[in-house]
Amino acid sequence: MIGSHTLLHIFVRWLEFMGLMTLVGGLAFQSLILPPSLLSRQDYPIIERHFRRVQAGSLVLVALTSLADLILRTLMMSGSGLATLGFALPLVLRNTHYGTVWIARISLLGLLGIAWWLRLLGVAASPRFTRTSFFAASLVPLTTTLSGHAADRGDVTVPVLIDWFHLLAVSIWTGGLFTFGFVLKRSLATPSMEDMVQGLSSIARPFSRMAAGCVAVFLATGLYNSWLQVGSISALVDAAYGWTLLVKLLLVGGVLIIAAVNRYYFLALLLHRSGRAEGLIFRTIRRFTRMPQSQFSRFIRLEWMLVVVALACSALLTQLMPARHVRHLEHLKSLEHNGGHPPAHHTPTPMPPSTQR
Repeated sequence: MIGSHTLLHIFVRWLEFMGLMTLVGGLAFQSLILPPSLLSRQDYPIIERHFRRVQAGSLVLVALTSLADLILRTLMMSGSGLATLGFALPLVLRNTHYGTVWIARISLLGLLGIAWWLRLLGVAASPRFTRTSFFAASLVPLTTTLSGHAADRGDVTVPVLIDWFHLLAVSIWTGGLFTFGFVLKRSLATPSMEDMVQGLSSIARPFSRMAAGCVAVFLATGLYNSWLQVGSISALVDAAYGWTLLVKLLLVGGVLIIAAVNRYYFLALLLHRSGRAEGLIFRTIRRFTRMPQSQFSRFIRLEWMLVVVALACSALLTQLMPARHVRHLEHLKSLEHNGGHPPAHHTPTPMPPSTQR
C-alpha cells in the first residue's frame, strides 16, 4: 500500500518531469529548429517573448519541485519529522551522493536562470548563446538519472548513459512539440501575424525529422531500461513495477499511434484536397484553429493527455522497487526459509525507490 508521503513524492516527480520536458524541449526547439534568420526582425522578438515565458515557467517549476524532492528525501533518510529538517538538510547536502547531485542540479538551473535574465535584458541574444543554454539544460536530466535507479551500479556506467539519452530524447520530442503548439497558438492570437506563421510552417519538416530521431532513441533506450530493471517476463507480471511499466508502454504505444495518424492521415488528407504542398502547414493551422471541435484537435488533446498520464507512470516507477530486485529478494528469502545461506555478496541492500543514495 502506497503511503501519503510516497503519493506526495510521486506527485512532485510528475510535476518535475513535465517541467523538465518543457525546459529541455523548448530550448532544443529554439536552438535547433527555429533560428532567428527564419523570421523578420519584427517577428522574432514576438516569438522570443513567448519562448521566454515558457522557459521561465518551466525553470520555476523544476526548481520548486527539486526543492520539494530534497525535503521529501531528507525526511525519508532521517526518519524524523519537520522539526529536525533544518539540522538534517545540511547533512544530506554535504554527506550524501544525492546531496552532491542536487547541488549540481540547482547550479545548472541557476546558470539557466542567469542566461534567461541576460536574454531578457538583450545582453546575450545570439543563436550561439541559445545553443549554450540548451547544452546546459541537457545536463539537468543527467542529474535526474544520477539520483535514480540507473545509478544503482555506479555513476559512470552504461545504464546511466542510456537513461540520460532516454530522458533527453523524450524531453526534446514531447517538450519541443508542446513548445511549438504553445508558440503558434499565441502567435495566431496576435493581429497581422499570418506572414510570420507562414514562415514558421517551413520548420515542420526539420522538426518532424528531429522528432522521428528522438522517437527511435526513446524506444531503443526504453527497451534497454525495461530489460535492465525487469529482467524477465515473469518478473514483469509479478511485481507492481512490472505492471506499472506495462501501463506506461501501452500509453506510449497510444501516443505513437496518434502521432502517426496526425502526421500521415490528417495532414496528407489536407494535402490531397489542396492539390499541392505549398502552405500546407499554414493552412492546416488556420483551418483547425477555426474548428476547435474537429477530429484533428481531439486527437491532439488525446495525445497530450496520454503523454501526461505516461509521465505520471514514470513518476510512480521512480518510487517502486525494480522488478529484478523484487525477484532477487524473494529468492534470498526462499533460501533462508529452506535453511540455505546465500553468499555474503548476495546479501541485498535495501533499495526501495531511488531514495537511498
